[in-house]
Amino acid sequence: MNGAHLRRSGWHAHLPEDPAISANLRRWVTGDGSLTARLVAASDAFRVRRLAQRMEVALADEWQALGLPARRRALAREVLLICDGVPAIFAHTVVKPDHARRDWPFLRGLGERPLGGALFVDPRVQREPFAFARLPAHHPLRRRLELAVPAMLELAASSVLPARRSVFRRGDGIMLVTEVFLPDLLARPAPELSGSRQKPPGSHPEQELSPNR
Repeated sequence: MNGAHLRRSGWHAHLPEDPAISANLRRWVTGDGSLTARLVAASDAFRVRRLAQRMEVALADEWQALGLPARRRALAREVLLICDGVPAIFAHTVVKPDHARRDWPFLRGLGERPLGGALFVDPRVQREPFAFARLPAHHPLRRRLELAVPAMLELAASSVLPARRSVFRRGDGIMLVTEVFLPDLLARPAPELSGSRQKPPGSHPEQELSPNR
């Protein structure tokens, strides 16, 4: 994905400044390291709730990131990451269908286990730098989230939901993982970790490839 395409689709190489995104929430969105491990560290009880795993047409802002020639069907998986009984992350994964079973063999039996646990033990997996967005109320991922968590309907018109996504590659396989950060993380303290993928506005350092989530 080049920078121009990111901007046209609402995704940016850096998380935009927004007063609705607190410093604590920004640390959650931009921090390095395994997101699942950070959520486990910040809660007494963590679990994954699988919402769906099916073939569907890639969203309008996804197909190019997957290297598809046009909007086509892809394997999609959606889960909630839940801390102390409260949804903290809505995660949406789409996989380029070509050779998906060969390149991502663990997906079929993943169930309600976190995706990161399978991705980051495999040295063949490479991750590209994050792209960031603030999802508007009409974005299809917001609509799916509201169906899964009806309480989010009250926030649809006013709440800013920051999101990040990145492309994973394994062999010829391409996977796009999007994580939407929910209001629970406004108050839940983000674990202190060394380093961050988000640099101060105006800086444009090179981002190394790193398979961490």
